[in-house]
Amino acid sequence: MADPVVTAIPLSTWVKVATNVTTGSILPLDKSALYLQTIRATGNPAPTNGDYSDAKELDYEGAIIQASAAIDVYVAVYGSQAGSVRADL
Repeated sequence: MADPVVTAIPLSTWVKVATNVTTGSILPLDKSALYLQTIRATGNPAPTNGDYSDAKELDYEGAIIQASAAIDVYVAVYGSQAGSVRADL
């Protein structure tokens, strides 16, 4: 496993926080921001900014990545405050 990576997440923008992974975890660091997450099969197009139709809320306890095929994980922040996440991959 590589060192953890902290990524800033601006408002209303999908940010790729994990690329081509099958295991790992994503942890929100700023508990006052509201986070969404979505996944794509590696190589598929990124989600469109402002489109949250297939997103789900990222719980403050974080999310475990477990996939049988490689995926990319995207995180967005909505509401009034930007945030950041830690990816352990």
